[in-house]
Amino acid sequence: MSHYDNTSLVEDSLKLVGSTSKVAVSTVINHGFWYSICKSPELVSAVAGRFGLSGTEEIELQEIKSSFCNQLATVITSAEIALAGQLSLWPHEQPWWQPLRYMGTAYIGYKAYTQQEPYHVPLTTLAFFTNEVVMRTVAGAAAIQTLRNQGTVWPLDYARREYSMLSTLAGLMVGTIVYEQMLAKDVSAVKAAFACIISATLTLKILAISSFSALNSGSFDFVGTGAEAESLAGNAVLAGSFATTMSGMMWVGSSLNQFITLAIVATAFPMWGIAADYKILAGLVTGTAVSTGIIELQKLQRSKLDSRHLLSNLAISLAPALAIALINGVSNNVVYGYPLEETLSETARSQLQKFYAPLDYLYSFFN
Repeated sequence: MSHYDNTSLVEDSLKLVGSTSKVAVSTVINHGFWYSICKSPELVSAVAGRFGLSGTEEIELQEIKSSFCNQLATVITSAEIALAGQLSLWPHEQPWWQPLRYMGTAYIGYKAYTQQEPYHVPLTTLAFFTNEVVMRTVAGAAAIQTLRNQGTVWPLDYARREYSMLSTLAGLMVGTIVYEQMLAKDVSAVKAAFACIISATLTLKILAISSFSALNSGSFDFVGTGAEAESLAGNAVLAGSFATTMSGMMWVGSSLNQFITLAIVATAFPMWGIAADYKILAGLVTGTAVSTGIIELQKLQRSKLDSRHLLSNLAISLAPALAIALINGVSNNVVYGYPLEETLSETARSQLQKFYAPLDYLYSFFN
């Protein structure tokens, strides 16, 4: 990252056409792969048993299975492309608490489980997961671009800042779940709000105790030629977490009393230390705008899927997939200087790895 080569976005137009075709073909193959798995009769029986569906509901599920499988294959394929082309912010090390970065997805999954039909849960959860991955990628690239234009990179305690943000979101979500469950049991709003604040505060305290031994403020050593790369990577990760944390808080705030939300956030916000950090805010705004566009595109796509027209479904599925691949390609060009055609080719290769190197496939997605 410190040896960034400011190359043009497209170096070879012919190669770009070829790499775009590879992404399109790999997307169609993956869509067909996941669709065929979903269409297997065993899946309907498993879902019916898992959620306790009645005989009538199981018949209804059989009738909508084709439409559901088209939508499921589409969101899985989009999520794969988002992961395959996301920024790999080396040399920023992966912490043990990395799953906290996807607390927003976990909360959306919970909301879908409690408020929607069972077969909508994976669709909603995967769509939001894709949104978070894209948001992190774009926010990180925007923060790095702003830093490079600024010309000065300052070493900061990124791990502690990020952990503070994510633990705040985790506490807020735990409190919200407690709040909703107590209201569902006809407990008064005042008692539910009190329980919410207590549970959120306890969660923050527990996570703070965990971080005391796990986080070392001196773990990031800015020495020699690696200092700039480490600082850029740390700022990019921080921008991504800030964007997804604020997005998660917006979803939580829509379910929770706004005064309770403000009270919890106001308590923890000073620990974040990024309120006036414009490079992080630039990443937040850019990442949120782009990921919102992807979400709207996915909604439009799902509304147009028709189980009776397989070819048109495949064509519709390509729209968000190619859009995400393009966003990832531009982000990688901003950060590393990779030409767009190279990123697209690597995305297609990563997608197809599941068929011949499944362990490498998983490693490339989640490392």
